[in-house]
Amino acid sequence: MVESDQFRRRDVLATVGAVSLTGCLSSGFDEMLSQDSQSGGGLDGEWQLVVDEQWGSFDTDRWGVGFIDPEEWIPNDDATVSADNVTINDGICELTIESQGTGPSGCSQGVINSSTGGEPHHPTEGIPIDPTVGQYVEARLKLPGRTGILPAFWMQPANMNWPPEIDIIELFQPGENPESERQQLHVNVHWSESGEPNDRETHTDNPFSMDSGTDLTESFNTYGCALFEDRVEWYFNGNHVVTRSTPPAMVQSLTAPETRPFGLIFSNHVNRVGQANLNERWTERLAIDWVRVWER
Repeated sequence: MVESDQFRRRDVLATVGAVSLTGCLSSGFDEMLSQDSQSGGGLDGEWQLVVDEQWGSFDTDRWGVGFIDPEEWIPNDDATVSADNVTINDGICELTIESQGTGPSGCSQGVINSSTGGEPHHPTEGIPIDPTVGQYVEARLKLPGRTGILPAFWMQPANMNWPPEIDIIELFQPGENPESERQQLHVNVHWSESGEPNDRETHTDNPFSMDSGTDLTESFNTYGCALFEDRVEWYFNGNHVVTRSTPPAMVQSLTAPETRPFGLIFSNHVNRVGQANLNERWTERLAIDWVRVWER
């Protein structure tokens, strides 16, 4: 369980300042510079670091335990969400998935979100994400590797309207070819073809997958997403992955007042894709080294 002192509120706000992308921002941004002109990315100009989460503690101003919308997402998992499964160890936030070997009732997982709102499962301030101002979100993660576990770094509206949704990284592990599956990077954007937030009848998405060339469960990697009004861009270890231009309905879905701000979510879904053996005892972890948000 997260110790009480790790839940203390932060004493000092992170220092932020405007810096040019020709300077030293982060390992992800630095690597982007060398290929920005080739990728069609738009990460030039001056950006301001507005969030630099290094996990000196679990900051309840920024983070809450659970999904933004628990009634929507928890019933789809073979695991309960518990604060006992969220820990800070040596500057790493660890979200544990633990099976007691007694079936779904004995499986628990750690989930955190940065939604605004101050409700029991939300932090008091959160980390508001707004595509209309131009933002770049990145996190350095080591993903859990087990059939049936779906780790994800994603965002949805803080007020729980769905769609829209942006998936910065998902790892699908159906168990047919584990070695190959753990190299596959999956990203996606969801919206309503009507342009109306929370219109599930016209829900559509535009997924993209690629072989990263590395086992995403064996080492830390940086996953990033740049949000602009006219496009969404994804990055992996500083390299441009794909850009999705935003058609009018997608723009409306992502930028409507009813959907802004978005909140970040780190989660581990159990038995949505593939089947983990919950009749055995085992433990897996999603490790979060840091989270950063830049704004221009």
